[in-house]
Amino acid sequence: MVRSIDLERNASLVGGLAPLVALAAIIVSISISPWFDWFDNALSDLGNYDNGIVAAIIFNAGLVVTGVLVAWFVVWLLRRTSDVFTKVGFAIFLVSTIGLLLIGVFSENAGRIHFFVSVLFFFSFPFAMWTIGLSWLRFPGLRWFAVLSIVEPFESFYLWWITFGRTAPWTGVAIPEILTALSAIVWLWIIILLLRRNDLSVVIPS
Repeated sequence: MVRSIDLERNASLVGGLAPLVALAAIIVSISISPWFDWFDNALSDLGNYDNGIVAAIIFNAGLVVTGVLVAWFVVWLLRRTSDVFTKVGFAIFLVSTIGLLLIGVFSENAGRIHFFVSVLFFFSFPFAMWTIGLSWLRFPGLRWFAVLSIVEPFESFYLWWITFGRTAPWTGVAIPEILTALSAIVWLWIIILLLRRNDLSVVIPS
């Protein structure tokens, strides 16, 4: 029992701290890339080796490390839950983390594959949120989070809609990218908080 509690604590710690690696990598990369503009660039421009090798290494490594660590945590969640719908939601989220990892592996220099793995990341985890949200509506104690999981992705889709529709005040995609990523991070952190408070016992037994 003690070992199980320790493993849960360590797993949630890894899952919670992992996004900070990517955020730190982004901040450092921007700090040494004076050319970067939030309104005109994409975050992936920081990972382009033609724009600066050091910044690119830091940026891409941060995404790879974060992707690996979060993927490990999600696999741990998948193994712990016996609820089928929750498994499906976490499985989709696992695909998202793999997409994040691949963005770091296949930078803009890799060509068109970079576009595909970026789409895989940014447009898969909203479906993870929707799946989890619709599934957890069954549980009164999780209903508030279920509603949040269902509603929040529409904000991200709106940001992408106005970006590609050329009605946003920015021309690049860095702003919708970071806001969408932050929404996923906060969502993950809330799941970890619920896990630590044992509020997920209905789907993840202690």
